[in-house]
Formats: sequence, structure tokens, C-alpha cells
Amino acid sequence: MLKQRIITALVLLALVLVLLMGTQLNFFAGVIAVVVYMVALEWAKLAGYKKNMAMTGFAVAVTLVNLFIWYTSGDFIVWPSPSWPSYVVWDNPIIVLAASLLVILLAVSVVLGYSNLPKWWANNLLISLFGLVLLPAFFVSLVSIRSTAYLQDFYHGGLLVLFMFCLIWAADTGAYITGKLFGKNKLAPVVSPNKTWEGAFGGFLLSVAIGYTGAFLLGLDIDNWVIFTAVLVVLAIMSVIGDLFESALKRVSNIKDSGNLLPGHGGLLDRLDSTIIVAPLFYLSFSYFGWF
Repeated sequence: MLKQRIITALVLLALVLVLLMGTQLNFFAGVIAVVVYMVALEWAKLAGYKKNMAMTGFAVAVTLVNLFIWYTSGDFIVWPSPSWPSYVVWDNPIIVLAASLLVILLAVSVVLGYSNLPKWWANNLLISLFGLVLLPAFFVSLVSIRSTAYLQDFYHGGLLVLFMFCLIWAADTGAYITGKLFGKNKLAPVVSPNKTWEGAFGGFLLSVAIGYTGAFLLGLDIDNWVIFTAVLVVLAIMSVIGDLFESALKRVSNIKDSGNLLPGHGGLLDRLDSTIIVAPLFYLSFSYFGWF
């Protein structure tokens, strides 16, 4: 199993690097739209859809939202809005990103309030609505990050996307290693019994360290390191929330893995659960503070 996981991870990393560094922006957006469609199929399972037709219908609905944003929002280079972050003009990408913040807050409340009691959110309609907001926001976020300084430096946006992934991977890897070595106190025993507070703290530290390293290597214009550190910690926390949120949805749906597309890893959603939550926050915070 471990060998299979490593091989799959290496293949995925190679594909991600080619996509980020070797493709034009339009092609990148098209591939991400396809990936989001596939993730939406898995999200439909979490929402309780049983029939293939129903799951496909949900994934098509998400894709139609993405295509609507794509064709009504101007060139990708000006996403999410030509005025952002100087002031907010409610273009479609900005509307989707703003709506995702509300759903992310609801996801936090789901994780923090999870228990064996009846759950207000555990129904087909609300989980579907969560996906109809979060998945288009994920699409908009990745395209917006990738398009950063696209005309001045073809690779810069791709490196920023990779930087975001590294922050998330660091939080996950640091939590796994620290949890194995020192973990004693359960972080969320009902939702995810294997996670510990010690592991989470180790993940936060490694993610912050990677954040400092990445900022230096990318030459990011950080004018306030206290705020930058606080944002890195929040992003690390939200990466854990994203993982726990999907775990909560899987528990109420009685599903072990969201899919079996990735040998040794489960489904795409299992690999991207944290990124779906983190990506809008990463883009909005880094662009707002001028760190791009």
C-alpha cells in the first residue's frame, strides 16, 4: 500500500508540475474545470446521490456554473475583478469567492459542533449547496492565482499555486510525523480519531517554516511579517478544517473514501479536501495584502 501511495504521489506531482509550468492559461483553466467536474462527481456521493444519473447531473450543474463564470467575466488575466484589491466590484468571480467565505464559516461550525446528535446540515440539499459554492470558488481561485503577473512572468502564477500546495502539504506532513511521534491528545475524536493536537501544532510549525522559505525564494513583497505569520497559521488551521469537514461529510454518508481514482489515496476529493477550503482564503489574503 505504501509503495502504491508513493508511486501515485510522484506521478501526480509530475502532472501538477507540467500543468503549472508547461501550459498556457486557457489550457490550465480547462484542465481545472475537468478536475472540478470529477471532484463534483465524488461530492455528489457525499451529498447522498445514489444513482449515476443524479451524480452526473450535480457535476454538470457545477460545471455549468464554472462555464458561466468563464464566459461572463472577461479575460482570465483580470480575474477576479480588474479593480481588486483596491476596491470591490461585484463581478461573478468575486461573488463566488465571497459566497465561499460564508460556506467556509459554515464548514468551521460543522467541524467544531460535530457530535452524534442530529445534524442540521446533514441533508442532500445543504451538502449540495455547499458543493455548488465551494467547487466553483476552487476553480476561480486556482485560475486567479495562476494568472497573477501572467504577462510579465509566465511561471510566477504557477509557482504561487505550487507554493499554496506546499503550505497544505507541510501542514499535513508535519501533523502526521509529529502526531506519530508525540500525539496523545485527540483533536477531533468523533470526526477523525487519528488526529491529535500535538500533530496539528507540528503541522502548523512546518507550514509556517515553508511559508517563510517560499516567501524568500519567490521574492514576495512581505511588508508586515506579523500579519504574514498570522495568515500562514490561519491557512494551516483551515487546511485541517478542510480535511475534517470532508471526514464529517463522509461519516454522515457512511463512506470511507470519496472515490478510488487514485491508487492508494482514494478519490480526488480525498486529496483536494483541504485545498478546496484553503484556495479562496490563500488568494484573497495574499492579493489583498499585496504579497503577490
